[in-house]
Amino acid sequence: MKKADNVLKFVFLLTVFVASIAINQAWCQEPVDKSQKLASMEDVMKSGKPGTITLTSEKQGSESYTATSDCEVIISSCLQTYGEAELSVTVNEEKVITWNRQNDQDPSKLIVKGQEIAESNVDVGGGDFTPTTQTTKLQLKKGDKVILNLSGSFGNANAHLSITGPGIENQNPAPGTAGEIGKPGETVSGSGGGFLWKPVSDSRGGICAILLPSKYRHEQFNKKLSINGQENEVKDWPAKYANGNRMHIFLKKQGKSYGGPVTIIFGLANGGSVKWEVPDGAKRTEK
Repeated sequence: MKKADNVLKFVFLLTVFVASIAINQAWCQEPVDKSQKLASMEDVMKSGKPGTITLTSEKQGSESYTATSDCEVIISSCLQTYGEAELSVTVNEEKVITWNRQNDQDPSKLIVKGQEIAESNVDVGGGDFTPTTQTTKLQLKKGDKVILNLSGSFGNANAHLSITGPGIENQNPAPGTAGEIGKPGETVSGSGGGFLWKPVSDSRGGICAILLPSKYRHEQFNKKLSINGQENEVKDWPAKYANGNRMHIFLKKQGKSYGGPVTIIFGLANGGSVKWEVPDGAKRTEK
């Protein structure tokens, strides 16, 4: 009888033990989807939208960036200036990009890894050298440190140096890029200084000419323009820059023919538009 009792006690304890294991497993176990993989911090940084760090003629100095992973960054540079100026990009204490100019007539060009970039500063006639925005792609390893430097006596010129890459919080686009002016469906007022409405141009038979601030580039526009709501008013839109690195648009008539006030709206490639107002079409207007 005593032996039977011991057997019953053993069976009872074994049953309780097995039941407790089953309950604990039920409480602790969570559904697992083996197809899912937890993202590391580096994965998050890589998938995030790139940001931009920018130096300009109004915000000179030095900025630094450290790569959070192996990545590609884009350097945007333009050294417009009326006085002595320079810019440089250093990666791990090695200068990979330099540009030095003494004044607005200096023909010096952007140098990338020892090579001059011919199209960075072009003579458009009469010794008028016109720098244009250049983009350079750099491949970085995790931990690489990039230092941007921009300084000079720029006057009213629009110089800039920027880096766009992952891990940068600032989402402002680099100067001279389409994202900098107007969103799709949005009309914004023109800015930057250097706009000119010239009622009678010195060429093309004396028709009206419009010069846009040098911050604006051809690739930003869809070449559609309206004057007080009228389209098809453009006679010529040369694919070059001159007179301070500015675009020139020639209309079909003299400025007085458009009366006043005059509203000029330029269509942008991204679906937005940018506009300027001129009080009197017969009078020269600068903004």
